[in-house]
Amino acid sequence: MLKAVIADDEPIIIKGLKKLIPWDAMGIQIVGEAWTGSGLLQQIEEHQPDLVITDISMPDGSGIDVIKEIEKRELRTRVIFISAYQEFSYAKDALAYGAVEYLVKPIDKGLLIDAVNKALLLLREHHEEQSSKHKLAVYEQKDRTTQIEELLDRLLEGDIRGHEATRKLQELSLQVSRELLITVMAISFVKQEDDGRWGDHENRLVMFAITNVIEEMLQQQAGGFVMRKHDSLCVIVNHSDGQWMQALAEEIVKQIYYYLKIDISIGIGCPVTKLEQLRTSYMSAMDALKNQYFTGKQSVIPWTFNLHNHPVTERKLKERVAALFQAMLIRDDGRLNDELEELFLMIAATSQGSKEIAVTTCFAMIRELIEEINGISMALQELEQEQQMWLLEMQQIHNFDELKHYVAGRVGELADRLLFMGKDGHQLKLVKDYIEQHFNENITLESMASMLYMNPYYFSSFFKKHTHVNFKHYVTDVRMKHAVKLLLHTDLLVYEIAERVGYNNPRQFSDMFKKQFGKLPQEYKAHK
Repeated sequence: MLKAVIADDEPIIIKGLKKLIPWDAMGIQIVGEAWTGSGLLQQIEEHQPDLVITDISMPDGSGIDVIKEIEKRELRTRVIFISAYQEFSYAKDALAYGAVEYLVKPIDKGLLIDAVNKALLLLREHHEEQSSKHKLAVYEQKDRTTQIEELLDRLLEGDIRGHEATRKLQELSLQVSRELLITVMAISFVKQEDDGRWGDHENRLVMFAITNVIEEMLQQQAGGFVMRKHDSLCVIVNHSDGQWMQALAEEIVKQIYYYLKIDISIGIGCPVTKLEQLRTSYMSAMDALKNQYFTGKQSVIPWTFNLHNHPVTERKLKERVAALFQAMLIRDDGRLNDELEELFLMIAATSQGSKEIAVTTCFAMIRELIEEINGISMALQELEQEQQMWLLEMQQIHNFDELKHYVAGRVGELADRLLFMGKDGHQLKLVKDYIEQHFNENITLESMASMLYMNPYYFSSFFKKHTHVNFKHYVTDVRMKHAVKLLLHTDLLVYEIAERVGYNNPRQFSDMFKKQFGKLPQEYKAHK
């Protein structure tokens, strides 16, 4: 309802006015009464009424003084004057200062209702006018913001000349100082759910909230503009000190979490001096942001973050995995942890900011450890299905620290299985290592049993139990594996290859080769 105040130096007049017309039915509530000019001003200040009905001549300030004050304060209050005087000068002054109507006592009910309706119409028109002005201002601001975003987006894409963009931005009242540096910050946020409830609508709300917080900070601390770019936000800052950007980014991360309880990461691009170089700053910010998987949540990543990291060769990775396996064999927990940490450092360096490469490399490391264990015993053959589950779980992990923890747990499980194999595993590894190194010599069941201080019959059973293949077939498999390498990658004759892999009789070698691969050595080579 609209609010009204009635004033007259005669209380009986006030009482009569309150009863004269149906105020509630007209949507008006009488919120105050006054008997003096100063009292009326006090009521106006307290209630901010929409309508004032007052005697034009009162003690301690006339109605004209009151309407002047209303105009001075730029209030939307409408005034209806009543008076026992009929001098035209009063009416003239009252209407000149914006009074709705001037009524002469005794008040006619119909004339008062007409005057009140006229005031209501003026109030409604004023409200609609202000609403239209507000909508127009919002539209103009939105249109200006859209135009600025489009221009900056074209700059980030390298799709507009710097001087042209500068001119258009100046037309839109966005000044970019050439005396200062320009830096782009790329921002991404960590979704709180992974069950599909975070759709486009939720993303837009989060982007809007983050934008509001950052814009408020920029108004207080720096000049800049926030815009959406794909699935991240870009903050373009015009500033003087390059080091200051790090502090600003850290404060943004802190404030976003404080107000919105959202984890964000920020990539800081390289500072540039010209608008036409804005794309360079943007691309370096996005490159920095790629490393958020390795830096963790609530991180600020400068564009120099990965500048000195270089991929590690596959050979070095394999050497580290072999060292890790040795630590697992002797179950030295301290060395095991050291080797794992060294491996993780190498994986982070070789991944170059890619989560996919990090996960794939970690999974390949686990598979290689399992193959090494299977090289001692076939005990882990049943892990194939479990490994696929491990890979799926690793792909769902949000950051590298969590991935390291997960992988360390799986390596610990494998180390426990090795420990469970105990003495048998170590003995079997000795035998397999010996065969791999001396396959071209005369290796017999008896000689291997003797090396382990076992009875030949017991050794034969022991070997088959752990490898699922008899000893003689295993030696043959190793020899044939090396024979194929020599056959395909050297010009050695068949009899020379036979000697190199432990066969004194070339015919026997050829027969064994055909039994293994279905072709004689020369036929096999011809078909490869």
